[in-house]
Amino acid sequence: MRCDTSDAIIFGESLTDEMAVARLPEYKSPPVVETAFAIEFAPLPGWNLLHFGALWQKFRVAYPKAEVVPAFSVHGDLEITNPPLRFFCASEDGTQLIQLRTGAFVRNWRARPNYEEYPRYRTTRPSFEADLSVFWDFLTENGFPLPEVWKCEVTYVNHFLRGREWTEASDLCKVLPVLSFPALSPLLSNLTQLRFAFNYELEGGTGNLLIQLTPGLTPDGTELLQLTLTAYGAPQSSNLPDLMAWMDRGRFAVVQGFSDFTSTQAQTQFWGRI
Repeated sequence: MRCDTSDAIIFGESLTDEMAVARLPEYKSPPVVETAFAIEFAPLPGWNLLHFGALWQKFRVAYPKAEVVPAFSVHGDLEITNPPLRFFCASEDGTQLIQLRTGAFVRNWRARPNYEEYPRYRTTRPSFEADLSVFWDFLTENGFPLPEVWKCEVTYVNHFLRGREWTEASDLCKVLPVLSFPALSPLLSNLTQLRFAFNYELEGGTGNLLIQLTPGLTPDGTELLQLTLTAYGAPQSSNLPDLMAWMDRGRFAVVQGFSDFTSTQAQTQFWGRI
């Protein structure tokens, strides 16, 4: 997760003293493949399918690809007049994505083959703020009250590839120091696969940092381990400045958490820590 240390100057008003002076790590080849900035809020009474189409007109130039799909697999009775839906609109190259569903607004960046570099926070932050502002203005223009925001989330998804960061599961202790433990017994000595979740409370009770590891495959069948870091918590209010202030804190927790959770050896050898 490459970070620009000048962010502390740009966003200093919303950072704590610790965050403002900290030098977050930079990587030449970070393993991040997706980022997401999200808010969750109270459902909007009266919102229906027509509003998705009208909202897309606001985003259409930057996000020309759009679709609306069911929000879940249907079991039992379905509310035909206002079914739960999920709205997607994406940039032409598919790297930038907005998702809107009942009670959530999400903006993603997703890696695509041959992408040069994932956008830094100094780029994604104003993009998220601008897109959220469009949505907020749309609600006001169409007679909706601004919803009560319950939670803000910042998520970074990282891929550790077999043959790059690791070959055997036992190699992972060199990437993730938390796994550096002796075998429990001869029977339990040949680890072949693992998954875990750690949840840490952030300082001052401002939220949590969830770190998860799950196995997976690339499109070409290469084995990978996906390390997902999600910072989440409640903002001080639903006003845009307070939402963005929490995003700054969440992003700080995710980037610093990645550095603290992975080994210096891996950061230097595989991702080119500067």
